[in-house]
Amino acid sequence: MPHNFFYFENQIIEFDEGMSVAAALLRKGINDFRQTQVTQQPRGPFCMMGACFDCLLVIDGLTNQQGCMYLAKQGIRVSRHPSYPLLEMI
Repeated sequence: MPHNFFYFENQIIEFDEGMSVAAALLRKGINDFRQTQVTQQPRGPFCMMGACFDCLLVIDGLTNQQGCMYLAKQGIRVSRHPSYPLLEMI
């Protein structure tokens, strides 16, 4: 078992100290973190500085977590962010 790791959808992702969740996932070749709400197109990290919100993930059950701003921690559970359906106009 690797020294520093977290779980991403049934995969073990290794990380170095001080690395963000997004950086660790990108290093592993995972670059689709969520889907757009309207067209369901995959999105992933773009700016890596917290401005674009394309790196949203679910981390330890909390939605809307910016993967590029969240430091990787031992044993956390990370998954892709769900695409929420548009609300119908009443």
